[in-house]
Amino acid sequence: MKRHKEDETRKVPIEAGENAEQERSTQEEEVSADMEALQTEIEKLQASAREAHDQYVRTLADFDNFRKRQREETARACDFARVEVISALLPIIDNFERSVQAAEEQHSYDALVEGVSLTLRGFHDMLAGQGVEAIESVGQEFNPELHEALMRVDTGEYPDNTVVDELEKGYTLNGKVLRPARVRVAMSD
Repeated sequence: MKRHKEDETRKVPIEAGENAEQERSTQEEEVSADMEALQTEIEKLQASAREAHDQYVRTLADFDNFRKRQREETARACDFARVEVISALLPIIDNFERSVQAAEEQHSYDALVEGVSLTLRGFHDMLAGQGVEAIESVGQEFNPELHEALMRVDTGEYPDNTVVDELEKGYTLNGKVLRPARVRVAMSD
């Protein structure tokens, strides 16, 4: 009987060892499963990062292409505008040439003045067609947004702060000042 008890006591450590081994095996399996899950997650994140990087690179390329197209379109629009303006100026140049030729042939100052006047009217018509208008100044109250005062003059003919004389015409383009009118302004004594 003694032996039987000894065998039982020996079995306990063996069984405890088997349980520990089984626990270790279970833990290793769990760790292995966790590692596989983490590895799968890492691969998913790497794929997602690659996809985001590829999308970023494509977006950069698309934006660069957009900028190039915009530059080209702007250049084409400027070229088109230049063609329109030059085309509008050519008949006016023709009129100048005819005026000079007529004045030379007739030796007439009056013919030259008439030709230049017609040409000047052509310039004004062309500019009006583009939305350019002269600023009316003489007799108007001085407005610093429309006028540039070059001098003040003493006069009883106009009220104080009224434009007396226009030294250089001012112009607007579609209501926006291109160049203010350069004027003389009345001042009181």
